[in-house]
Amino acid sequence: MAVHADRESLEISDDCSDDGFPRSPPGYSYRMNRYARPLVDYARNEWQARTKYTALSVSPDASDSPQWVQMFMSMVRAPRFRRYAIVYLLLLVSCLGGWLFLSPRLEEQEALLHSLDPSTKDDVGGWFGMNALPRFDNITHLRDLDTSLLPAVKAQKDGQSSSRRLIFIGDVHGCKDELELLLDEVSFDHDRDHLIFAGDMINKGPDSPGVVDLARQYAASCVRGNHEDRVLLLRHDMEASNTLSPDSDGDISPELFFGLKKRERALARQLSNEQVQWLDACPVILNVGQIPELGQVVVVHGGLVPGVELDKQDPASVMNMLTIDLDTHVPSSTRNGTKWTKLFNKHQSLLYSSLKDSVPDPKSQVMTVIYGHDSKNSLSLKTYTKGLDSGCVKGGKLTAMVVEDGGKQSVIQVRCRNHLKE
Repeated sequence: MAVHADRESLEISDDCSDDGFPRSPPGYSYRMNRYARPLVDYARNEWQARTKYTALSVSPDASDSPQWVQMFMSMVRAPRFRRYAIVYLLLLVSCLGGWLFLSPRLEEQEALLHSLDPSTKDDVGGWFGMNALPRFDNITHLRDLDTSLLPAVKAQKDGQSSSRRLIFIGDVHGCKDELELLLDEVSFDHDRDHLIFAGDMINKGPDSPGVVDLARQYAASCVRGNHEDRVLLLRHDMEASNTLSPDSDGDISPELFFGLKKRERALARQLSNEQVQWLDACPVILNVGQIPELGQVVVVHGGLVPGVELDKQDPASVMNMLTIDLDTHVPSSTRNGTKWTKLFNKHQSLLYSSLKDSVPDPKSQVMTVIYGHDSKNSLSLKTYTKGLDSGCVKGGKLTAMVVEDGGKQSVIQVRCRNHLKE
């Protein structure tokens, strides 16, 4: 037993150092020197392999930078910082875009309110329409529509009741085929429907006399547009100067007849006396009357100056206006200014707001204008202005606005050929 114990102790002593501790295995000191770093440096978790965390590692040269630089770079490299930066940048761009979009409109609304402020009237010497206007011979300035033609339930016939409709039609410009197609689309019924043309029925297109004959056939109403006005004035001047005959066209000086084109002179000769008389009877302003939800409905070709009585509106401006000066309320046939519809809608909106709490039916006290003339803006349906010129003669559309009982409105359009290229 002793021998065995000594032998065992000898074996143990071979594996121990002189101080009695076990000896290190071969290469142990080398491995210890190699891995003499904190254990956390050797953790191999999944988060270390992700790309978004690799940016968090500090570069070897980072310790050479100032502390504030290191802090700033650590924030920039953080994924959450980048997300917040993108969100705030989008908010900034949205606010800037919204301001650029809203700022002109806010300025425009302020200008409209200032223009309608009665206290500014004296500053400019009075608004347009406050003084007497010149009268024009051979022109019907204002006419009222027969009230029996307004949308209303007719008396029962054969056990059935039918309602009337008003069909307002934009600038036709001699496009008879498209007009007939539009009447089919609206299911026009001469017994219950009444047509109202918003001017410029003639000129430019292929069949102006045919359009006039169709309107006469259906006993339609109309207003005088700037093209009717030009052709009719030309016709009367030709009659007065004995140049109505086509043979006399070569004797016309360039200054005569306002320099109108040969096509317009040909149309002035082409119209019959009956057609001319019918067009001459078209008023500049047609007062349709009261229609529910629309108030007092008026039809003109160009536009109206807000706040001016119908009988004081300038006929030439009514047929030609596109814009209006906000300081003086003087209308213009150019596009250098504010659209007259913006000032008119603002004026009627303020009027309605002032009456809605003081009268039983404030809608009846406001005015809605149905007009043509402005093909550049095409169909433009606002609260108190309805623009129906959608450029039929130049390949656009021909528009009809149908008004039924109760003021219900619907818009129907047909496509047109470009007759200006033919």
